[in-house]
Amino acid sequence: MSTTAGELEPFPVEAGVWVIVLGELCVFTLFFVTFLYYRAFSPEVFEASRITLSQGLGALNTLLLLTSSWFVASAVRALCGFTDRRKALHHFVGAFICGVAFVLVKIFEYGSAFSDGVNVLTDDFFMFYFMLTGIHLLHLLVGMTLLGAMILHLKGTLAANGEISQTLVGFSSCFWHMLDLVWIVLFPLLYLLR
Repeated sequence: MSTTAGELEPFPVEAGVWVIVLGELCVFTLFFVTFLYYRAFSPEVFEASRITLSQGLGALNTLLLLTSSWFVASAVRALCGFTDRRKALHHFVGAFICGVAFVLVKIFEYGSAFSDGVNVLTDDFFMFYFMLTGIHLLHLLVGMTLLGAMILHLKGTLAANGEISQTLVGFSSCFWHMLDLVWIVLFPLLYLLR
């Protein structure tokens, strides 16, 4: 497909990518509904535990993921039309750095909870907190692996002026945006919901 000046050629995303993303979103939705179901039976316990979480750290991680998604979207935009690989590479690196910062904040948050004697067995709220944020964190590590693969791939195509893998671009960017979407639900659900 040819493009005119200023027009972007979008990356096609294979149907299998959408199946994976939709499947993951359905699983997380079931977790969210289960959390709300249990919360309805013990609102006092959930509220007492919720207020011990650092809203500031949760907000910082939200900002980091929103920023990383902006980097990913900017990288994909730079690649549309296959015109600016170096700019796309820098944007993917920025997204990866935001991912690393997210992991570090989450490790600090977990460490702080553990040092206060809080763990998955403390109560139902913390069981869900560690389960939901832990599963999200594992997915984030997968997403960072995809971003790392994208960075290495772009470096290789810059050096050899090779062809860009549309499948890798589509899968890594869609997966990363899914992580952002899940966190946008997790943050208010765990840190803000009264």
